[in-house]
Amino acid sequence: MSESVQVIIHRIERIEKELQELKLELVELKKILPPILETLQLTGEFAGYKLKAPIPLKVEYNREENIWCVENPELELYGCGETLTRALRDAEDVFKALIEEYILEDEDNLDEDARKLREALLRHVEVSS
Repeated sequence: MSESVQVIIHRIERIEKELQELKLELVELKKILPPILETLQLTGEFAGYKLKAPIPLKVEYNREENIWCVENPELELYGCGETLTRALRDAEDVFKALIEEYILEDEDNLDEDARKLREALLRHVEVSS
């Protein structure tokens, strides 16, 4: 092997080592940094429905799994994804299903818990049957 190839290989190995050290530092920093966003409010329109009242969502980021999640347990509204945007899209799908299952469904077909959830949803969203 020529000397210039050996020099290049040595430089590449040194750069790779530095990169690995930087990755380790970044991992350690991620462990100690607090989440940037803890809650957000859905207002205006969500999942194609007009909101009468804001819907608060708790925002969490799982560093180990690299997953964002949003939730409102009172409304049984949840969503997760690789990005916050994807988590919100997932929550939109869940919200649409909640509307279909609890608001658009005939109230006589709902049990007591389902009726309570229906009322909670109706405090936040306008739905024309």
